Amino acid sequence: MRRYVSECSQCNIELAALLDASSKSNDDWRQILNLVSNVAASFQVNPSCVRVAVIRYADSAQASISLGRYNDINSFRQAVGDLTVIGGDSNLATALQVLNVQVFATNVVRPGARLVAVIVTNLLSCNNQIRSVANNLRNRGVAMYGLAVTSQADVNCLSEVTSRQYVQVSTYRDLNNQVSRVVSFACVSTGPAPAPAPAPAPAPACK
Repeated sequence: MRRYVSECSQCNIELAALLDASSKSNDDWRQILNLVSNVAASFQVNPSCVRVAVIRYADSAQASISLGRYNDINSFRQAVGDLTVIGGDSNLATALQVLNVQVFATNVVRPGARLVAVIVTNLLSCNNQIRSVANNLRNRGVAMYGLAVTSQADVNCLSEVTSRQYVQVSTYRDLNNQVSRVVSFACVSTGPAPAPAPAPAPAPACK
């Protein structure tokens, strides 16, 4: 049986939380923010160790907290607590795109860092755009972990996006019980996530 860790002493990790900020109650949103805050508190948040970003998304997405914007855990947690629900529908593709071209841009992330994205959603269904951007992120070595809340999220889609690295919970209050799972996933190594295997060379043409 796998053992989960509650604290991570490893550095060189870039961690991004993708939060579904579509319409939901204030209490449900508070549970999501508590999860992010508690996960971040399990790492050494500073410019030379672990940097944490937050992307909120609904119909569109925005990088609410960029990597390195807050250089200590206390200021990061305070900023997370000030984030609000956007409202509207849920469009994960926009969040993945912001992650790929902005938050985890090649000129932003540190060389050799492990890139980890944590997706928290209660509304999800796959489309070709989501699959395409998720595939681009995986090809860059980004490790993704998903948390599906309630049965409205398509877990088959989340499984596809995260390469089967996800968990489903019944209520938002259950999210905080998953902190150690998320921390353990992000803390597996100080290096980047394994790169996909190269495609085999084409067979020589018959003469």
